[in-house]
Amino acid sequence: MLVLLTRILLWASVGLLIWYILTKIIDPKYLTWLGGVILVLLLVASFAAPDDGTIQIIWRILSFPLTPLGAAIVFLGAALSEGWKKPNGRFAAIALGILIFFSIPLSAQWLVSDAEQAVRRAYESRAEVCEEVCRTDNIPTQGNLGEAAAIVVLGDSQDIDKALAVSNTENPNEVSINTALAPRLIYAANLYQQSGARPFIFVTAGAGDEGSPQRNLIRGILANYGVNSADIRIDNSGFDVREAGDEVEDLLVDQGIIADDDRRREDGATRNDRRVVIVAPAIVMSRAALTFEEMNLQVIAKPTDFYTARFEDEGSLLRRLPDLLPSVDALQITTRYWNELLTSLYYFLRGWLPDFNFGWDSSIEI
Repeated sequence: MLVLLTRILLWASVGLLIWYILTKIIDPKYLTWLGGVILVLLLVASFAAPDDGTIQIIWRILSFPLTPLGAAIVFLGAALSEGWKKPNGRFAAIALGILIFFSIPLSAQWLVSDAEQAVRRAYESRAEVCEEVCRTDNIPTQGNLGEAAAIVVLGDSQDIDKALAVSNTENPNEVSINTALAPRLIYAANLYQQSGARPFIFVTAGAGDEGSPQRNLIRGILANYGVNSADIRIDNSGFDVREAGDEVEDLLVDQGIIADDDRRREDGATRNDRRVVIVAPAIVMSRAALTFEEMNLQVIAKPTDFYTARFEDEGSLLRRLPDLLPSVDALQITTRYWNELLTSLYYFLRGWLPDFNFGWDSSIEI
């Protein structure tokens, strides 16, 4: 009941916030009820049909003002709404403050460190909670890869597209260094070798049809590191974790590896199920793992792409001064963090996350 009430309050808050921002951008006399109804319908559609590509684009547009850069642009527009000769100093100061705060490396480190450090702390607490959630005959300090049924690699197909565009070749040996997805694929291949159980490798960054250059490149990278081609599955769901979870669930059910959803919802029914290993950036790992767990899939989390730097106690203040200077890289990191926060909110409102806590669940195997 409390979770449902929280969802309702958040729905109302999101709607009021978007309406307030729109009234700042659009003159109220032009923001008619008809336009408002259309916007609300589009917002509802983004929740009712999240797998529709057009709806996803609309959701990204509607949520843009909630990002650091989008919010700064909105406040700058509001500051100049009465003309550039008489700018509103308060709105301009808010826009400047948003840009400065979210562009400072120290701010970026502070924002992402909690999510990433929580993953690191999970390694230490794993042994303490394992007695309650692990198999009684096997209590390792890390998840047992020998129980892996699938390894899910979350990635963006744009990474592969950029690599192909730069290299103008489909040879994985020549382009793997140019894509952010390649290290994740290599890591997944190493986990595949360690498991000894020949799990499926399910990659969510496959653009185009079967046989396309993008998919051939992904298969080539995995094959070069010892993955059997018959064990590779490629999907185009990208970082849409819920869609990826549905595809993986269908695959494992069709292969008879796990039971269907109704049977898995019975108490204790999934305790001895084979695991799904998730390879994804640490900043999205909590949402990914909790989403899969909410679908009654047993997860082993293997986070990658850590952004948090380790600050040493020693060192002069002069060496740390650059961390106070705004940078594009810091703005990019904070924007990724903020987008992940908005996406987690979206997942919670859809009922795809178990509760309002977006932090790490220490019961998840890693």
